[in-house]
Amino acid sequence: MVTTPSVKPERPARPPTSPQAQEQPAPGPVAHPLARRSWRSILRQTISRRAERTVTRWLTTALLLGVTASAAALLYRWLSLPTVTVTDAVEAPVVEAFYATGTLSPVREYPVNSSVEGIVTEVWVDKGSPVAAGQKLAFVRVEEYLMRHSQAQAELELKQSLADPHTSPTLLEYDRRLQAAQTQLEVAQRELDRVSTLLSAAAASQSDYDRSVERYQSAWSLVESIKAQKATRQLELQRDVKVAQAALDIAQWNLEEQVVRSPIDGVVLDRPASTGTRVRVNDPLMHLAQVNPRDLVMRAAVDEEDKTRVSLGQPVHITLYSYPGRLFEGRVQQIYPQADPNRRTFEVDIAVQPPDPGFAAGMTGELAFIVDSKDRATVIPTQAVQAGQVWVVRNGRLAAAEVQLGLTSVERTEILSGLSPGDRVVVSPARNLVEAQRVRTRYVDPATAAGLNKPADQEGSSFRGFR
Repeated sequence: MVTTPSVKPERPARPPTSPQAQEQPAPGPVAHPLARRSWRSILRQTISRRAERTVTRWLTTALLLGVTASAAALLYRWLSLPTVTVTDAVEAPVVEAFYATGTLSPVREYPVNSSVEGIVTEVWVDKGSPVAAGQKLAFVRVEEYLMRHSQAQAELELKQSLADPHTSPTLLEYDRRLQAAQTQLEVAQRELDRVSTLLSAAAASQSDYDRSVERYQSAWSLVESIKAQKATRQLELQRDVKVAQAALDIAQWNLEEQVVRSPIDGVVLDRPASTGTRVRVNDPLMHLAQVNPRDLVMRAAVDEEDKTRVSLGQPVHITLYSYPGRLFEGRVQQIYPQADPNRRTFEVDIAVQPPDPGFAAGMTGELAFIVDSKDRATVIPTQAVQAGQVWVVRNGRLAAAEVQLGLTSVERTEILSGLSPGDRVVVSPARNLVEAQRVRTRYVDPATAAGLNKPADQEGSSFRGFR
């Protein structure tokens, strides 16, 4: 089977037009300008405009990315700079001082101890009770003392009876013997007188007279001997009376030692021993002290490293926790020579001038011992002095200032030369910083910066290194 290929019909040819016909279009409605343009030109124009917008968009994006990258680089560079804390050098009074803590204390406390070993049966005062010198405080009973006193009393009565001439059997016996001897002496005297008369009349011999004299002398010797024995015995009995009296006095003193009395006019500081407590000799019963505000001193514990900087009459600034925001003045009154072996501190008494009527023993506070002071000086926080060097920030860069230091306290240091008021000094640690290094700064007020070097337990104190 033979197929015949299909033939595509040809498009009829457009009749030729003359130039005049081209110049004179056919009459009718005017077409849109785009209608007179070919679709190729329109396509080229559309593509060109889209390319221009794409290029513009890419250029804008690239520009924004470049600006952002530059800003980010600058920000990163800025943020990567180390930050230091700075403050201003200021002109203000400066005080060089060292610090200590203290307690309002009586000048002297009086411990009251038991003088005997026994049982506390009576307590007539309590903590805080005012007492007068000689006032009874407590009674410590000792049964043995009561028995000894009774025994000494009976012994004295016996000795007194034996020494009494009217009741002493010994002395009465001596009186009877003396009376008999005196009778014999009288007989011998009469016999001697009779024989002496007979001898004068030649009626008696010399031997009779001699025997009469001998009997008289014997009788006289016996009388004198008895008198001497009686006197000796009386002395012995009187001695026994004195010994017995002394024993009674001791027993009475022991009884009185059971009564505990106040040695001063003052106040009981602590709670006394309770009744029924058995105590030994020198066991504490209570403490007394004179706690009138004018009798109190501020007793400070000064570190041994500051001991050589303390002197009598030295001015001291005092703050008490019971008086927040109030500053007291005082002067060193006494320096104790021996250090506390455990704390290695020396006790120093400061007289508060004038004392406040509300002062009470046991109040605590802080003290600043003034070593030297100036009314006006250029000062910086002591925190800014690092390893003997002071760093400053000028035009965003670090510089080590050549300074000469003066008075120094915990919080403030005087600058004699090298800085002026208004200079920015670094108060943060500068261990890793170098000369001319660019830094960022964080400013703090000079008064706040002064507290950066203050121990945490002293926050809120009135002492800032200047008045």
